[in-house]
Amino acid sequence: MGTPKLLLDVGGQTVLARLLAALHKGGITNCWAVVHPDDAQIRAEVEQHGATALVPETPPPEMRASAAFGLGMLKTRFEEHGDVPPLDAPWFLVPADHPVLSSDIVIALLEAARANPGRILVPTCRGRSGHPTVFTWKHALEVNDIPSGMGFNWLIRRHAADVVHVPVENEGVLLDLDTPEDYERLKSLWRT
Repeated sequence: MGTPKLLLDVGGQTVLARLLAALHKGGITNCWAVVHPDDAQIRAEVEQHGATALVPETPPPEMRASAAFGLGMLKTRFEEHGDVPPLDAPWFLVPADHPVLSSDIVIALLEAARANPGRILVPTCRGRSGHPTVFTWKHALEVNDIPSGMGFNWLIRRHAADVVHVPVENEGVLLDLDTPEDYERLKSLWRT
């Protein structure tokens, strides 16, 4: 992309600011982001927009390792404060490159989590699975069980009977930012 994609402008906000705003507006009060240890700009952006940056000593090689690091840090914090969440407490796994996530989707997923305690929630649009995925704390405790080379879909398959698909009309659950073409398409959503 030629520049950190999370700092790209989409409709007057950075990708990261837009994502964090949607989470906060949707009712997520505590947001944590795993940030590369050498990326002071992204760390500052995370903190400027009301989230907590979790910084590993060495960069995690992929999303699963990033999430495992973040969840491990949270588990330690909870245990230190004697405030371990209930096993069915929901948490959102949100790839940071989903800048068109809307607060409406967050609200719908939170409502679905309340109606389906202990379940894994996957938003779908036109029959396709998207992001963010909502897991529960019991699933967080299994992240280190995910085999090497596998991702969070392994947990979804392992707990297939617990998966609830949440249909949404907003295709933002399907869009991410990986290429310059993706960026141009996302920018066009705010030009119209």
